[in-house]
Order: sequence, then C-alpha cells, then structure tokens
Amino acid sequence: MTDADQSAAELRGLLRFAQRLGLDEETVREIYETVGEQAAEAGVGDDDRMAEVRKRTLAAARGARSKKPRRR
Repeated sequence: MTDADQSAAELRGLLRFAQRLGLDEETVREIYETVGEQAAEAGVGDDDRMAEVRKRTLAAARGARSKKPRRR
C-alpha cells in the first residue's frame, strides 16, 4: 500500500467514525492534517499519530456537543 493509499484509507475510516460522533468533514480533515504535520516534524510513528488524531477527534466531538442547546 502506498502512502497515498494508506492516507486515503485512514481518512475514510476517520470520517465514518467522526460522522457517528456528529462532526463535519472539514473539522476531521483539519485535525488529520494538523496532527500529520506535527507527527512528521517530531518523527512520531503511525500508531501514535493515529491515536492522537482519534483523541483530538473525540475532544472536538465533546466540544461540539457542549455547544449545542439541550432539549427539554
């Protein structure tokens, strides 16, 4: 699998995961790209990079939920 194929597969999986959490595609892409750049600069491996992406995606979902008005 090429790097481009791996990246596309990772992003597709993240988008499905994030959709279930109520996050939009733009937010997920931003998280994925930001973490990818930071990981490359720091020499972080794929497993740790993806763990950080998932952690930030979950944090973004929690933040998005807390901003929505609650139903009564």
